[in-house]
Amino acid sequence: MSTVRERVALAVPTTILVLAVVGVPVMVLGSEGLPRHRRLQAQLDAQRDENRRLARDVNHLEAELDAFNRDPRARERAVREELGWVRPDEIVVEVPNRDTRGAR
Repeated sequence: MSTVRERVALAVPTTILVLAVVGVPVMVLGSEGLPRHRRLQAQLDAQRDENRRLARDVNHLEAELDAFNRDPRARERAVREELGWVRPDEIVVEVPNRDTRGAR
């Protein structure tokens, strides 16, 4: 009876060790292991870069909004540039673009 217990006592740790030696590399090198970690790390880095870019855009837009709130000339400039508005006393002269592809 003691030999059965000795065999079981030896077999359990041996089985766990074999499973660990085989299983850990399979889990680490498998598609859900290290390659997935690298993909996620690359996505995280890209997302952080995008967040930094968006934060710069937000800062720029906040500065522009502050200028609009403080300076009427900034509002007028934006309306003129974005919407093409002119004052009633101004004259608009349209200059056609020259298409150089068809002209010879």
